[in-house]
Amino acid sequence: MQKINATFLSLVIGSLGCIVLFLCITVLPAVARETVNANPEVAYLHYPILLGMYATAVPFFYALVETILMIRTIERKSIFSTRIIQGLNHIKYCAFVIIALYICGFFILDYANALPPIVAVMGVIIVIVTTLVAASSAFIKQQLRIAAP
Repeated sequence: MQKINATFLSLVIGSLGCIVLFLCITVLPAVARETVNANPEVAYLHYPILLGMYATAVPFFYALVETILMIRTIERKSIFSTRIIQGLNHIKYCAFVIIALYICGFFILDYANALPPIVAVMGVIIVIVTTLVAASSAFIKQQLRIAAP
């Protein structure tokens, strides 16, 4: 992998991480406060929902770190390194954790009759994208195992 491409890709991934961190610090609490102001009957779920959202950010950031480490490994060694396969495995497990947390959140919010339709739609989109990430990392890992010399 060319040094410029690897650096650019690492910068893009780092920028994505910074954007998500910014959203977690500023936008997410503001949206939660606005939701509580608009729907006072679900105010008791304010902090549990925020905690759940922050809990899904942890595996997301771990997957970003794994991705950057894989880019560096490819740059130094080969794409057929065992480190690449381990990184893909970690990304797949991070995706499964995010999916599980969102599905549990759906059930909890639905049980409490506090699942607004817009939250449900956004959550379903996140689950679909995360499922695609998990499937893609599993597929690439399998193809690398087959193609490894």
